[in-house]
Amino acid sequence: MEDDKEYRFLLDKIMRNVNIDFREYRPQVLKRRVRHRLHAAGCKNYWDYIALLNNDLREYDRLIETLTIKESYFFRDTEVFKLLEDGIIPEIVSQKQAEGVKKIRAWSCGTAHGQEAFSMGILFREVLGNKIKDFDIKILATDIDKDALEKAPWGSYDGRALRKMSPHLLFKYFTRVRNRYVVSDRVRVLVSFRHHDIVSGIPKRSMDLVLCRNLLIYFQKELQEKVLRNLHAALSPGGFLVLGKTENLTDQMRGCFEVVDLIERLYRKQSSLSVRA
Repeated sequence: MEDDKEYRFLLDKIMRNVNIDFREYRPQVLKRRVRHRLHAAGCKNYWDYIALLNNDLREYDRLIETLTIKESYFFRDTEVFKLLEDGIIPEIVSQKQAEGVKKIRAWSCGTAHGQEAFSMGILFREVLGNKIKDFDIKILATDIDKDALEKAPWGSYDGRALRKMSPHLLFKYFTRVRNRYVVSDRVRVLVSFRHHDIVSGIPKRSMDLVLCRNLLIYFQKELQEKVLRNLHAALSPGGFLVLGKTENLTDQMRGCFEVVDLIERLYRKQSSLSVRA
């Protein structure tokens, strides 16, 4: 179909010019978002839009923002964060204490505007209390949307992003500035933001906890497999992985993780097994 030819040409163009590969994303999801951007830009078809990209390089940023848009808020899926607070983070801390290790590393992959990463920071504060000074905690927050990453470090949000936040935590970790809520420095100091493509970026390493939620749903099977291998490589032996509620491990990767909680899609990297080729 002519429409498919134009669509593939556009994805090839994005890859050549901004080095982000959307070609293995699910077409039914991506096409809908591309059409939304075409309409917003006043373009009648793909060729009109491609001409716009040739004349306005900033349009690439607007397109990437549209293709990667994620609706998020603090402590999204409260059951997951309850499990992290009550079980997983205390277990990570306990293991580090037993090993005499102070370094704890966590990763929010596809962090959007940082709500998930800051939620993890709050949990570490809550679990450790005054003992947090005894540890070297760093939470890496990554995304391919550069515009979102420019805004995220400020930690400034409207009320919608805090709709699942308890009044106690809101009072403890946020300052209200007019109609915005700003994350406390005590939490922001734990989080660092970086531009990173989970598909083609340099692999991360030595993570104790990785949250990669509602990202695999946009990928076709082959790309899901590649991403899961990268996440497996990023985790230290015994490290924890959290996927989205509708996401699953691929057949090839199931033997590399222990199921901790299937409902919440929480897994633990096997300590002695390697990924099968």
